[in-house]
Amino acid sequence: MVIPVRGALAVLAVLALALAPRPLAAQQAVSPAGAVETTPPSGSTLPAPPIVVLTSYPEPFAQAVAAAYLRTRPGEDLRFLHKSTHALIEHVTSERLPRADAVWTSSPIAIAELADAGLLERPARAGPEAAAGVRPSPPRLHAFAYSRIGIMWRPDLMRAKGLPPPADLGSLLAPDYAGLIAMSAPARSGTTLLFVELVLQSLGWDEGWAYLQQLAGNLATVTARSFGVPEGLGHGRFPVGIGVGFLARTQPTNGEPLAFVAAPGDVLLPAGVAALTNARNGQGARRFVAFLQGEEGQALLADPQVARIPLAEAREAAPFEERFDYLLASTRRDVVVALFDQLVTYQLDEHRRFWRRWREVEAGLADAGEAAGETTGEAVGEARALLDQAYRRATGVPVRAFMAHDPALVRVFSPTAPERLENRAFRERLLESWHRETRERLAEAGALVEQAQRRLAAAVLALPGAR
Repeated sequence: MVIPVRGALAVLAVLALALAPRPLAAQQAVSPAGAVETTPPSGSTLPAPPIVVLTSYPEPFAQAVAAAYLRTRPGEDLRFLHKSTHALIEHVTSERLPRADAVWTSSPIAIAELADAGLLERPARAGPEAAAGVRPSPPRLHAFAYSRIGIMWRPDLMRAKGLPPPADLGSLLAPDYAGLIAMSAPARSGTTLLFVELVLQSLGWDEGWAYLQQLAGNLATVTARSFGVPEGLGHGRFPVGIGVGFLARTQPTNGEPLAFVAAPGDVLLPAGVAALTNARNGQGARRFVAFLQGEEGQALLADPQVARIPLAEAREAAPFEERFDYLLASTRRDVVVALFDQLVTYQLDEHRRFWRRWREVEAGLADAGEAAGETTGEAVGEARALLDQAYRRATGVPVRAFMAHDPALVRVFSPTAPERLENRAFRERLLESWHRETRERLAEAGALVEQAQRRLAAAVLALPGAR
C-alpha cells in the first residue's frame, strides 16, 4: 500500500516526537511549591527552545540537580537524554539526532576526547589556574565537581563472613575474597574505564593487565552499569564492589551505610559539564554550565542525593594530571574496552577455576618451604618455578602497550571511523583470536599448576615424619 506524502510526513512527525528527549516535566521535576514547571518565561509570546543535555548520569541524580536549577529559572524547558559514557561520545562525534546542547558526564576521559575534537566550548569561568596563566587540561577546565574511585563494601556482610575490610586494591586479590567482589564492565561504564586506566597507568600495561586478570578470579559478577554495583551491595547480592565514591554514599541500605575507601587514595577525578560548539540553544547550555560551576550549583553538591566534592575543595587534584594521561586513555579507549571483555568479562569461569587452584598450590608451597630440608628443597624450588611460569602464562596480554594506541588498530575498533563497516570482519576475527588465546593460555597455565602440585606432593612425602 502506498502512503500519501501528507500521511507519510505525519508518520515521520509522530516518530520524531517519540524519539525526542523527554522534558523534565515528564520526569516529575517539581518546583518548591509542588507544581510541575511548564509555563514559558514571563513576557514571551513563543516558548523558549529547550535546553537538551546529553548525560551519562542516572535519572534520579539528574532530577535532583534539575529541580534545583528550575527553582531559580522557572519556565525553562530543560530536557535530558540519558546514555552510557561510550554512547554519549558516539552521539556527539557522529552528530546523531536529537541534537544536544550540552554534555554532562562523570568521565574525564569523555571530556578530554570531545575537547580534543574541538566539540566543547571553553567555559566562561575558567578558574584560578587560568587567571594565573596556567592552562589546565580539559577535564579540569570543564569540571563542576570531583569524586574518588575505589572500593565499597557492606560492613555487616563482611563481619558476618569474618573478613577484615579491604584496605587497598592489593587486598582484593586475597583468596578470602573469592566470589565476593563485583565490578562493572568498561564497555558499559565510563567509571569502570577510569578504574581500568588507573590500574594500567599506575602499574604499567603488562602488570596492570596481570592485576585485572587476577582480580577476575575473585569476581562474583560483572554488572551492566556502574550503579549496578552499589545497588547489588544494597540488596546483599555481594559484599564488596569497585566504583565511584558518591554512589556508595547515596545508596540506601536497610542497616549501615556502605563503607568506602579511595584507591588510590590521592586521586580526585573531575566530573565535567560543557556546552557543545554546535549547540542549537547555546545560551541555554551556557546557563546550565554556569549554574553547575557557580555558587548555586556548588552549594548543591553537599546534598546527600548529589554527594560530590566541590571545586573549592579539590585544589589538590591538579598534580594528578601529571600522572594520568587523559588523551592516552581516550585514544586507546575502544581497544582497552574490547580487551577487557575478551580477557576478563567473557572468561570469568576460567579465571575463577585457575586462580583458586593456583592459590591453593601457592599456599601449600609456602608451608612446605618452611619445613623443607636440603633433600626436599630442590623439589619445592621446582614446584615454585612451575607456579611462577603458570602465573606468567595466565596473566599475558595479546596486545603490546604501544599497539593499543596505534592509529591503525584504533581505527579498527572505533565506532565512528569512516571504514568501520569494512573493518567489521577483521575486528571480529581479532576479537575471536584474543578470546581463543586467553582460553588457551589459561588451560596451559592450569596444566603447569597441576605439574607444580605433583612436585609439591612429592616434596611433602619426602619430609621427615611424612610417613
